[in-house]
Amino acid sequence: MKRSLLVLPLLALLAAPAQGATLLRLDGIGPLKLGMSRSAGLDTGWLSNRMTGCELGGKPYPIGYNLKGSQAPAGIDAIAEFAGGKLRTMTFRGGVRTATGVVPGKTTWLGMVKRYNEAGFKATARYVDTFAGTFVTVRRQSGKRVLGGFAKDNVVGTLGIPYVPVCE
Repeated sequence: MKRSLLVLPLLALLAAPAQGATLLRLDGIGPLKLGMSRSAGLDTGWLSNRMTGCELGGKPYPIGYNLKGSQAPAGIDAIAEFAGGKLRTMTFRGGVRTATGVVPGKTTWLGMVKRYNEAGFKATARYVDTFAGTFVTVRRQSGKRVLGGFAKDNVVGTLGIPYVPVCE
């Protein structure tokens, strides 16, 4: 009887959603924080594979990096984008979860809206024909935009802080 009491909590932990996913904060992930300088971002060891960022961001084009550096947790599928020398956006397609339990590829846009509204944010969604998908916007009560999502076929495939750039 005692053995089964120990096994049940262990099984619940193993079945937890997004087990092993890295926590995505509203201001960043791990040591990366919005607003930090590009040199400070590179010093974290989380960034690799420099690329040209979203060309719709204007000239000079932003500079992007994959989050696959030697110090980054395995499994994160993301891009960090610097503009004007500062970290401006990060987009995630996998390997992360939010504090409310939103996981790219697993959470519906309706579920994301519901979770953030229940957590005290102002979350809205809008289908955009041009992109054939639904954009989710999460704002603090002050109105400041802190998180975005993009869903095709109802499932959020991309999360972005503070928003999902239209290049995604």
